[in-house]
Amino acid sequence: MNDLTAQVLGILALVAMVLSYQQKDRKRLLWFQLASNALFVAHYYLIDAPTMSVMCIVNVARSFVFSQNDTRWGTSRLWLYLFLALTLAGGIWMWEGPLSLLVIVATLLLTVTLYSDNLAFMRKMFLVVPLLYIAYNIASGSVGGIGNDVFCIISALIAIWRFDIRKKASEEASGTEPDKSEEA
Repeated sequence: MNDLTAQVLGILALVAMVLSYQQKDRKRLLWFQLASNALFVAHYYLIDAPTMSVMCIVNVARSFVFSQNDTRWGTSRLWLYLFLALTLAGGIWMWEGPLSLLVIVATLLLTVTLYSDNLAFMRKMFLVVPLLYIAYNIASGSVGGIGNDVFCIISALIAIWRFDIRKKASEEASGTEPDKSEEA
């Protein structure tokens, strides 16, 4: 029953993550990722995948802080460095071997990506990060994690098509200026 509960939590986390990639607004994207990572904390804990569980704890806090970029305290660049340091410390603390390195690097890249205000850049990086996570998810038997990796890549491709390729083609055809927050 514990394994079934773990896998259901992973699948629910997958749904929240896929929805995050379809958000046009950065704050909403981060709130969906926060929910996903909160579910993944429990999922990875239950399947005995400690490195990823700790990375997801860092990701929950990171998503919350980064979503507060409209506040004075939330705009400090120190947050970026704090989350990079926490990722490294958590990865070293929960080290499981070479697969942990993939998780640490992916989480570092994701932290830098989510700190950005450039949604087009974010969507492109959302193609890279799951490629690093997938080996760990296969090794740990995370159905939700594997599904998350596959569907995040697909979702990121869809979002790139919707917001970058199609929108740019439409703007070029109509002669309007592109949205600068969307450019890479």
